[in-house]
Amino acid sequence: MGCLSFSLQDVPPDGLHVAREVGKEDLQLEEDYPGIRDVLSLTATIRLEDSEFWVEGELKGFLVHECVRCLGEFTAPANISFQARYRDPHHRRARRKGTDKSEGDQDPDEVESYPVVKQRIALHDLLREHVILSVPMQPLCSDGCRGLCQTCGHSLNVSTCGCEETRTESPFAVLRAVRKSSSNRLA
Repeated sequence: MGCLSFSLQDVPPDGLHVAREVGKEDLQLEEDYPGIRDVLSLTATIRLEDSEFWVEGELKGFLVHECVRCLGEFTAPANISFQARYRDPHHRRARRKGTDKSEGDQDPDEVESYPVVKQRIALHDLLREHVILSVPMQPLCSDGCRGLCQTCGHSLNVSTCGCEETRTESPFAVLRAVRKSSSNRLA
C-alpha cells in the first residue's frame, strides 16, 4: 500500500504518474461499507495547469456488496474513473481571456475541487468518495435473484422451502370494499 499524499514540489512539469495499490485503510472506509476484496489498483496522473493541480485516473479491483433481495454477499468488478482539481484556497486564479476549452474538456467549474493543504495534495478523500458513490443503490447478486422466503427466511436461490405461498392482500382492498358498498347504495 502506498501513501496517497503528494508534495507540490514532487510534481514535475510533465506531470507525476502514480501507480499504487489502495486498501480499505488507505481510503479510511468504515468497517463493512463497501467491502474491498484484497486491494484496488490506482493509476493516476497529477499535472500542473494554470496554477491548479489536475488529477485524473482510475481505480480497478473488486468490491464486495450485500444483495438487497437475498442478503448474500457477492463480488462485483469496480472500474472507477475520476477527475478533480486541487487549488490553494489562498490563491485565486483569474480566468485567462481568450482561452477556449476543446470539445473533450470539461468546464472547470463542473469538476470536483479539493484544497491544497500544507503544500500537499491528498487523494484519500477524492478516492473514498468515488468508491462510495460507485456502490449501486440496490445491489443485486444477479438479475434472477429469487430472494428470501417471506415466511421462513430461507434463501430461494439455494432451494425452495416447504412453505406455502402466502398471498398478501392489497392495502387498498379496504377501499375496494367501500367503493362496492357505496355503489350498491346508489343503485
